[in-house]
Amino acid sequence: MPRPNPDAAPLWAWARWVDSKGRAHTRPDRRYPGFRNQYDGLELLHLRVDENRVLCTDFDQYHCVINRWPCASLDTGTWPPAEYDRWLDEHWDDPAEVKAIQYRANAIVDPAHLPDRWIQACLWTITPHDVADIRPACGKPDTIGNHG
Repeated sequence: MPRPNPDAAPLWAWARWVDSKGRAHTRPDRRYPGFRNQYDGLELLHLRVDENRVLCTDFDQYHCVINRWPCASLDTGTWPPAEYDRWLDEHWDDPAEVKAIQYRANAIVDPAHLPDRWIQACLWTITPHDVADIRPACGKPDTIGNHG
C-alpha cells in the first residue's frame, strides 16, 4: 500500500482477536479480562473499511517481520518442536530477499478469509464513511457518559 503522503503514519486496528477459550471474534467483547482497565475513558471505533485499503497480518507472525527473523508457515504449530527448531536453524541466516518472500507468504492475511487467529489491520486513513459505531472502549455505557 503506497504511503499517501510523506508525513502519513499508518493506523493500526484489530481485524480479529481470540479469547481465552480460543474463539475468534471480529468485534471486541468489552467484558474480556484482557481489555479491563486498559482503555478506561477511551472510545472504541468499529470500522468497516474496503479490503483494498487494508493490510491484514497475523499478529504472531508479524513479530518475525519486525525482528527480521525467518517466518515459517502458520501450520508450524502442528510440527514437533524438534522439526520447527531444525527449520529455524536452516533458515535463520536466509538473505533479506528470501525472508521478504516468507513474510509475504506467511504473515500477510487475505482480509476476505481471516483465519481464527489474532489478526491486525493497518491502513493509512479513516474516513467518516468507515466508522460503523463509536462507543466507550470499556465499562458500562450508561456509567461513562453521553457518547451520542
